[in-house]
Amino acid sequence: MKRTSPPLLRTRVRRAMVLLAAAAIVLFGVPLAVAVERLLSGAALSALQRDATRAVAAVPDNTLQTGVKVALPRATTATRLGLYDATGRRVGGAGPARSALAGLSGDGKEHHGNEAGQLVVASPVLSDTTVAGSVRAELPLSVLRRRVLEAWGGLVALAVLVLAVTALLARRASRRIAEPFEQITRAARTLGAGSFDVALPGWGLAEADAAGKALQETGRELETLVRHEREFVRYASHQLRTPLSALVVQLEQLQAGADPETTAAAALDRAHHLEATISDLLAVRTPAGRETCDPRLVAEELAARWRRTTTRDLVLRADDVDRVAVPGAALRQALEVLLDNALRHGAGTVTVTIEPLGDWVVVEVADEGAGFGDDHEPGTGLVLATSLVERFGGDLLVRRRTPCPRVALLLPLQSSSNR
Repeated sequence: MKRTSPPLLRTRVRRAMVLLAAAAIVLFGVPLAVAVERLLSGAALSALQRDATRAVAAVPDNTLQTGVKVALPRATTATRLGLYDATGRRVGGAGPARSALAGLSGDGKEHHGNEAGQLVVASPVLSDTTVAGSVRAELPLSVLRRRVLEAWGGLVALAVLVLAVTALLARRASRRIAEPFEQITRAARTLGAGSFDVALPGWGLAEADAAGKALQETGRELETLVRHEREFVRYASHQLRTPLSALVVQLEQLQAGADPETTAAAALDRAHHLEATISDLLAVRTPAGRETCDPRLVAEELAARWRRTTTRDLVLRADDVDRVAVPGAALRQALEVLLDNALRHGAGTVTVTIEPLGDWVVVEVADEGAGFGDDHEPGTGLVLATSLVERFGGDLLVRRRTPCPRVALLLPLQSSSNR
């Protein structure tokens, strides 16, 4: 069985507004129609009373006794007048030969009601202290019904006009209400397709503006997250390549018949280096809270490791500095990039200097090589080292390009980051 898709928001809003307008018209229209019917009936009755009273004034009080014919005054449109004696028998004018309501006027009071499909008013004709007869005024009920139907038709036409105007306004209002969410839906699909640059206008609707702002913030957060993940993959492959290659070399030497004890120890050291690198990468990927570290201890650890794996001189100069607001894993990996670049691409003695600089600590790596050319672009290692320290408020500075390059990590002190 094929499932039907739910109606669109703009369709629901439009239907709701039209239904509300229709309900309001019914709630007000039915009582109004009843009031109009009563108003027209009362107006018709009042007109008959006026015609009957005017006719009574034109009839002499002895006319019915002498039997003289009387010319009744002209009545309003569709109203007919008749002259009746005290027994209810017509003696002049128009109307039925006998009228029960005219016969009731013998009590000297006016009577009205429906008689033979007519709305009737009978007014007594007085002669001294007796009732000589009555004037009977009638209006066909069909005429009254036609007037009521015409009035109701006008009300219905007005209701249709109101509904038409409501439908037009509902169309515009539904479009104004639904369009922001339709744009948000399209933006969400664009976001799901991998385009995180979500641009949404302001619509002047608090809920829609809040949803659009939240989606834009989500896009920025996702872009940052994806960028970090991509950087992590690049960084992981870059950082794992060196210890893994060194481990492979040691194992190949062991297989080629090198001194088993020395080679095994070197391979074990490479394996520990690889394990530490993996642990650091995982720690940097998911930093926990505001971690700090002592840059001197990190530098001493790396210097001891690199002295075991290289014949180049490595000098460590460290002043007394406070802890920095950078996790040890992040500093260790960033500093390892600088050391790897200096030992791999530089020359001469490698010098690591740690010194305070205001609210910062500078960790500098220098060598005696040719350095960077003016048109040299930072490699993958330097870019990744920069991103590592920038995540925690630090920076990477090339303090000297050539010769004898000096590259430094600028790290915020723990005390300054808590301000």
